[in-house]
Amino acid sequence: MSNSSVITPTEVLDNTEVSFYQLRAIFFCFLITAFDGFDTQAIAFVAPALREAWNISPEQFGPLFASGLIGTLIGAIIFSWLADRFGRKTLILFCTLLFGVMSLLCATTTTVEQLETYRLIAGLGLGGAIPNVIALVSEYAPRHIRATAIVAAFSGFPFGAVVGGIASSQIIPASGWEQVFILGGLLPLALLPLIFAWVPESLRHLSRKQESHAKADRILERIKPGVTTENTLNYSFKDDHVAQPVRELFVPSRVIWTILLWGLTYTSLLVGYFLINWSPLLLVDAGLPQDKAILGVVALNGGGIIGGLFIGWLSDKFGAFKPIATAFGLGAVAVAALGLMIDSSATVLMSIIFLVGLSAFGAKLNISSLAANFYPLDMRSTGVGWSMGVGRAGAFSGPLIGGALVAYGFNQGQMFLLAAVPSAIACTLVIAMAYNKPKS
Repeated sequence: MSNSSVITPTEVLDNTEVSFYQLRAIFFCFLITAFDGFDTQAIAFVAPALREAWNISPEQFGPLFASGLIGTLIGAIIFSWLADRFGRKTLILFCTLLFGVMSLLCATTTTVEQLETYRLIAGLGLGGAIPNVIALVSEYAPRHIRATAIVAAFSGFPFGAVVGGIASSQIIPASGWEQVFILGGLLPLALLPLIFAWVPESLRHLSRKQESHAKADRILERIKPGVTTENTLNYSFKDDHVAQPVRELFVPSRVIWTILLWGLTYTSLLVGYFLINWSPLLLVDAGLPQDKAILGVVALNGGGIIGGLFIGWLSDKFGAFKPIATAFGLGAVAVAALGLMIDSSATVLMSIIFLVGLSAFGAKLNISSLAANFYPLDMRSTGVGWSMGVGRAGAFSGPLIGGALVAYGFNQGQMFLLAAVPSAIACTLVIAMAYNKPKS
């Protein structure tokens, strides 16, 4: 008999060239995040047409924009927890089904209250899908491409917003705002059979029950043929580090850093989602046609993708603080310029919005690297998770603040000028973080 060694699934994945099976799973995870990004930002695409069709007062849009984002916060918490019991693939399927169905229902609404309710429920699925997708990609990607695979999968979110915005700018004038929600519902629902067939369940989840080990064996055989016959698989997963309690974020050596990080995630997502949700309405009020106003969201997300990759490259070469702080500072200048030049041509406004995306949005995409690189390994998941939670609070605060500013009578230029303030604060917070790095 041949000698067989005992090997864990993690060792199989980390010591094997990436297979077509893994690449296919990562690609479908990218598609899930892309449809998630489209559906999350669909409300911003339809806002100008919706206001015209329903005669909605501008201040009503604050709660309407925020409802879906509140749902994403709740969904991220609930469905990340439930994944330990029911499996990540199961939860991804359910969350995709949920936001697909609710998007279709959004197309049937006739009142703001109905739309708010459906957006809130859709947000549960939108918020629950992303963390489970990223966790699944992290598990199946070999160590040597893991960071790249995670970034690639998560980049689907702004990519979906870019493609969705371009499509919406053509669909709404031709067929009405309802078609945006119908498209946003049909695409993820059509993807469900492919997710079921080609996205694997978490090996960690399958390892918990003896009767699931055969299924895990079949998955590993697809990744590395012969591995189960040449080796004995050990499904006793053991994490190298145990996540520390939240109070460890506030020990004397970390408390200032944690407060600054939370302030940074809050302010960056506040200005990000303020601009995503309110830009189309403000640009229409400034005189742009609806199709051009929707392309403002495309410019923000497209600039964010390019800027995020460039800032990440600079961070690897020169450290994260200078590139991120500079980007937020330039973002504040660009947002203020948008307010001061609000009466300019569409070409000028789109160029400025693209610069906002390159700078402020690009910096926003790199914030998680600060938590990941400067908290100790056993604090990393806790530090990143809690900072992202605080950031989601900023995400739904931005649209609500926009509604309040409209109610107080601020015009388009003044609202963009005020939006420059949190980006400037974010710049200051990053500089302060550079001088208050945690000692351990």
